[in-house]
Amino acid sequence: MSTLADALRKAASTAGLPEPVATAPRVDDTLAQLPDPLESAWVVLLRQSGVEIPASPTMGQLVQRSDALARAHKDAGRRREAEAVTREKDTFLRARAAKAWSLVKARFADLDLNEKAYRALKQEDADPERILARLKGPKGDSLRGVGAARLREALA
Repeated sequence: MSTLADALRKAASTAGLPEPVATAPRVDDTLAQLPDPLESAWVVLLRQSGVEIPASPTMGQLVQRSDALARAHKDAGRRREAEAVTREKDTFLRARAAKAWSLVKARFADLDLNEKAYRALKQEDADPERILARLKGPKGDSLRGVGAARLREALA
């Protein structure tokens, strides 16, 4: 089979045609655009405090360990350290949610979805990362231009 492909390439190059380029499958990396918690000041503070962080932790694991550390500091009478851990966690989570909502809004614009539905989802405190996951790929493309009611049903 490779000899046939080589022969076709040789024929195309002698005829002046450009070589065919293999197209890569579309990779939707919108979730990869979110801030990485392992590179944040929050996780650095957790590690400095001796908290064991798994290799690829979930956000829930990080929040749980952070809350446990803050409680331990508070119980030990180190209120400032507890507040610092909580402040770093809240700052990171707010920044991540803001970035996720901006990506959701961009995806809504790409799919020609109703802006009122976006505002309604944001107002009811929906999880933007879950919405992003549901809007990516072919399933998200199938929602192109749907009405607000069907969209809320699909994202709920």
